[in-house]
Amino acid sequence: MTENLLSHKECLLVREQANGKLAFFNKQNDILGEQVFEILNQNCRILFYPLEDEDVWGFFERIHGKSFVCINTSIDFDKQVFTAAHELYHLWFNHEQELILASELEERTTNIPKPELMANRFAAEFLVPELLLRQEIRQRKIDEEKIDEYTVVRLARVFLVPYRTMVKRLAEIQMISAAQCREFLLLPEKKVFRIRKRLGIDLIERSNKISLDNLIDNALSVYEQGQISRAKLEYLLAFANTSPAEMGIPDEERLDRPSDDELDALMEE
Repeated sequence: MTENLLSHKECLLVREQANGKLAFFNKQNDILGEQVFEILNQNCRILFYPLEDEDVWGFFERIHGKSFVCINTSIDFDKQVFTAAHELYHLWFNHEQELILASELEERTTNIPKPELMANRFAAEFLVPELLLRQEIRQRKIDEEKIDEYTVVRLARVFLVPYRTMVKRLAEIQMISAAQCREFLLLPEKKVFRIRKRLGIDLIERSNKISLDNLIDNALSVYEQGQISRAKLEYLLAFANTSPAEMGIPDEERLDRPSDDELDALMEE
């Protein structure tokens, strides 16, 4: 953690940016959670797709002046939420295209570019505002002197953020020491998973969702206007892992071909 520190001034700037955006969307008193996707959707076009490489949490590109963010739905849902918040920083303040790597979002490597550190801190401030986190700790009557990995797992579920994000957030607001932070960050993923199971915490797992922005709506619209064939509609909907039947469009009626005897009778009339 020591290799990837922001300055005090940079931390204050990011906090101000996050608080400003929360105020703009009137979310200062709300735990955002999955609402972050709706905010992201207001600022770019989102593609949800299960990428094979789970080390890639998504990517951000600008194509012909339009911004596109892809979220990898093969990773756990809390990580998808963090990815969305991370990308909001780039959309609003940094504007850099990027491949979103787990190693950089979780800061498990050294020499992470400064914009990525700023985006990570922004996502943490945006999803877990200090005021709301302290309120949650008070409401749950959590003893600040006895915060352990079980407490971290519970709080991470409340705010729908990854375990590692909550560990760092608690350290950032000085609710845990630097030594505790290092200890908690060393906890293996399997151990975190077992703690969730033990506590009966229902974490939204990976969904493998496929949603390609407004592809389905546009495809159905041009089909309904008679601009494309059913075969082309089926081809387009297949990208979103759906079909005309699933969208309430019945099979096209096939005209019954007359038999040879019927054709002969018609010809003799």
